[in-house]
Amino acid sequence: MTKRDFRKLCDPTHPDFKLETSPFYLMAHADFKYHLDVSTVLSKYGVTKTMYRILTVLRENEPANIGFIADAAVTKRSTVSRVIERMVQMGLASTSAGEDDNRVTEVSLTQGGNDLLATLTPVVGRQFLRAMGGVSNSELAQLISTLKKICANLDKLAIE
Repeated sequence: MTKRDFRKLCDPTHPDFKLETSPFYLMAHADFKYHLDVSTVLSKYGVTKTMYRILTVLRENEPANIGFIADAAVTKRSTVSRVIERMVQMGLASTSAGEDDNRVTEVSLTQGGNDLLATLTPVVGRQFLRAMGGVSNSELAQLISTLKKICANLDKLAIE
């Protein structure tokens, strides 16, 4: 039995390349399906996936400025600013001028934001468990490690 050379099969320049072995296609496909399901559930609570991502970023890092939130939530700054404005209107977040620089907007969760996050987290957690069905602890650890390596590689200067 010959061992498959995944480095070649995954390389889009190789003649044997197939989407079914493309890690980036598979990551995008899994991410799309996961977020499609999560978005459907979140919409029942009047929340978008971007809003949920911002809520979770703030749960771990508050107060946080718009730039930090955008980077952590993998979202454009302009989008984060608009979503935070909406969250403030909904009573989920509050904003204030930064301590060191009043041009910087600091964002914090309100009690309403914390309460909503406490309601949504178990719902999103069920989707996570569904997605990870049949994936062992060691496989999940390896996946996380591999994805961190890929992200670190992609953080380096672009090729062009």
